[in-house]
Amino acid sequence: MAAATYYTLVSSLPQLPHFERAEWLPLSRKQLDQRLSMLTLEHSAQLRSAESLVQWQPTARTSEQLVERYRRLLPQLTYAAVREFVEHRMSQRTALVALRRRRRGLGPPAPDEVWGVGPWVRRISSAWDRADLGLGPVFPWVEEAAKLLETNDAHGLERLLMDAEWTRLGRIAERSPFGLEPVISFVFRWGILQRWLSYDAEAAKIRFQELISEVTREH
Repeated sequence: MAAATYYTLVSSLPQLPHFERAEWLPLSRKQLDQRLSMLTLEHSAQLRSAESLVQWQPTARTSEQLVERYRRLLPQLTYAAVREFVEHRMSQRTALVALRRRRRGLGPPAPDEVWGVGPWVRRISSAWDRADLGLGPVFPWVEEAAKLLETNDAHGLERLLMDAEWTRLGRIAERSPFGLEPVISFVFRWGILQRWLSYDAEAAKIRFQELISEVTREH
């Protein structure tokens, strides 16, 4: 697609305030989809696949289903920024699952056990007893997340994870101001903002269980 068309697309996207400062969504999903129609078919397909994997909304997938879908879709994500974000977000979920398991007093998963996805699964298993699961340089928020799990602070945990991804998406957008990168950043930041604005404090306990069980849903 011509650079001018991407310029038009990026220029049509409004500024998104940080999710903690936002009072409303500046763009509806219908309006966003209309703008995304300017993407190539290939980029559009990759973005949809990525969204289906890393959406903030809870899913009903079991560990096996999620791992199978991840392994099937990842080779199709040929655009580096899309693939990078998907791997990072799924690794974030895997780290959270490990913290949940450890909180329940469970040891490292067996080598043949299906429990998480991403490039850091083996490192987490080998560093199970470390406070940061061996992920300090990758996910500096892990130790704080563990404390929030201990105190059942669902709101604080979600805010922590969202802020980490919000920051990472900002870095991705800066790489190519009028390429696909700022579009990727906008779409996933929009999803974070939507989730934050729909947060129901009265349903915090339910959402907390959904959040920490996203990858290892029990049958």
